[in-house]
Amino acid sequence: MVYREFAPHCTGLVSVTSAGIGRQGSRLVTTLTGHEHIVRSVCYSPDGGLLASGSDDTTVRIWDTRTGAEIISPLRSDDGFVNCVAFSPNGKCLAAATYHGVIHVWTVSTGRAALHPLRGHTGTVNSVAYSSDGTLIASASGDQTVRIWNATTGRNVFLMIGHTDRVNAVAFSPDGRLLASASHDRTILLWNPQTGETVESPLRELDDAISCLGFSSDGRWLAGGSLNTGMVRIWNVATQQATPVLIRDPSGIQSLTFSPDGLVLVLAAFDTIQYRDPRSGQELTRTLFSGHSRCIWSVTLSPDGQFLASASEDCTIRIWDADNVEPSAQQLQRHSGRLSSVAVSSDGTYIVSGSYDRAVGLWNAQSGKAKYPPLLGHGNVVVSVSISPDNRFIASSSADHTVRLWDMQSGESVGGLMSTGQGYVRAVAFSPDASLLAMASLDSTVCVWEVETRKVATFGLLYCVSEVTTVAFSPDGRLLAAADSSGRVYIWLSGTDRQARTPLQANDKGIHGMVFSPDSTRVVTGGFDNAIRVWDIANGFPLLVISEHFDVVCSVGYSPDGRYIVSGSDDKTVRLWDAQTGDALLTLYGHGDMVESVTFTPDGRSIMSGSSDATIRVWDVEAALILASEVSHDPLVRLGSATLTHDGWLVGSSGELLLWLPPKYRGHIRLPPCSMIIGSYPVQLEVDEAIGGLHWGYEWEKCWGSSAHPAVHPSP
Repeated sequence: MVYREFAPHCTGLVSVTSAGIGRQGSRLVTTLTGHEHIVRSVCYSPDGGLLASGSDDTTVRIWDTRTGAEIISPLRSDDGFVNCVAFSPNGKCLAAATYHGVIHVWTVSTGRAALHPLRGHTGTVNSVAYSSDGTLIASASGDQTVRIWNATTGRNVFLMIGHTDRVNAVAFSPDGRLLASASHDRTILLWNPQTGETVESPLRELDDAISCLGFSSDGRWLAGGSLNTGMVRIWNVATQQATPVLIRDPSGIQSLTFSPDGLVLVLAAFDTIQYRDPRSGQELTRTLFSGHSRCIWSVTLSPDGQFLASASEDCTIRIWDADNVEPSAQQLQRHSGRLSSVAVSSDGTYIVSGSYDRAVGLWNAQSGKAKYPPLLGHGNVVVSVSISPDNRFIASSSADHTVRLWDMQSGESVGGLMSTGQGYVRAVAFSPDASLLAMASLDSTVCVWEVETRKVATFGLLYCVSEVTTVAFSPDGRLLAAADSSGRVYIWLSGTDRQARTPLQANDKGIHGMVFSPDSTRVVTGGFDNAIRVWDIANGFPLLVISEHFDVVCSVGYSPDGRYIVSGSDDKTVRLWDAQTGDALLTLYGHGDMVESVTFTPDGRSIMSGSSDATIRVWDVEAALILASEVSHDPLVRLGSATLTHDGWLVGSSGELLLWLPPKYRGHIRLPPCSMIIGSYPVQLEVDEAIGGLHWGYEWEKCWGSSAHPAVHPSP
């Protein structure tokens, strides 16, 4: 309404082209902001008019679902993080489960305590639920117990013991006759809430730690999901038998809920929301609900099934149009988890990525399109990827303690699994002749394998003082270097267990990234002390120390000609440095989260960066240097050098507010000198430059066409 009324009277406006999120089928209705930390839980009131949220910022907020406004001041927990919230069936009370084992119950209309704090659990309370008649409150705790409380008096009615590990979730059946509890001990127990006793044998068919569960609205079905393996099982409640449906998603399942008609099972799998057919397990849609930049911890449907609310680690709550969902016409292949590592093939044609969604991606470096669907097989997050110099193999290492080899052309897994079996492999690197593969392990060893035989090389394991975080071969193939969490760099003669020199002590906080110079005479490290160091290998002296990042330096890279060093950091920036002087040449903004991996393309013309925002960005080096040396009057270029604040403002170098981005566009905008974004919906900005171009700063009011509407004047 605002746009239709006022846009005709303005010039120099920013607009989004039709190739943006709207074409991808986004059903985002609104984004609720206010929480200052992870939002763990959301729930609708029985009439759908209110939405409650609980957060790690120790508050509970209650929102009007029509306006998005908070109806009362935040309710604060004095007992730590709020893990779960639940409305009473009459909507008058709200219960909250807290980290320090206490349950708070408030009166919704006043925000005052309805009951004294419910105490008794000796571990964190992970979940809380009301019975359908509102007389009972159930709670699940890390102390391995389930408790039932009288919802009127707050008295502890039953203490239920049966689980052998922490209890993650509880749910009453719609008729109130059963209470289900899900535990890390891989079981779901069914209890009689009137007696506190189990009514059947444990449900075990999921065979993994169970993180969430939910009944269908008619009480016929019970679903349970696992965060570790991403599996979902559905049981027939009457028979306590598992149905043949087994849903798998490598991202892990944080939350699930049935639609009111029972025909859809909604799953939160990392930062995506899926609709599944509970009868077949078939995925109905995946791309309609993309927008959160971090993990989604909770999903819930409104009582009429028309809206879906999600709570995320990105500190926001989003409300989506959930009605009449159909499969998306455009399925955009992308990672559903943060990116841990990127690598470029030696001919520059492909980019490989590893992700926390346990998948390996292979992308065309020119078009950004996936060569084939994500490579699945790892049982935990993929922490490092590398491409053999002959472009035959991709190596990926995982927190599942294994390394896999993939055929570069077919995407098939080859040669079985490689592992030391002692600690998970933090990084992998091929030798320049592609004959060896080095693995940096958290068991303080570097294990070198022969690629062709898939066997450990004859010179055995190489030992470090502490957990090995990164590993690299020198370009000339003579040296192998590894860095560890004690801040040391170890350098061996490649193909032997003989150290080429005494270890280099970079810092005492640990090293995160490391790379050799193209001539193999220097090594660059980036670490947890926020600094970059350039070392002369021969004499062991640091030639340069660069300390301009504001957070951990996650990754470093050398340009092929040795002129530049690139770094990626937890401060969300990519930075380019003069390799001889250490001078800062430019800072690249655009990623919405920490930059975990950076590398140059073989021709040195582009930088690839992988981020926890689940995207890969490609940066044009020459264009970036030109932009950094000139004052551009192109508004889009100026926006490209702006910093994105946590609340969505693009801020100029002098702190001026340039443009505010709605939450659904953050992380999707491509501005110069970024030439491509992989794994994100492409959103292009355009500026109406008919009169004077884009107006900002102290001249923002000039966008108003005074002659067009003389009776109306904007307020500052």
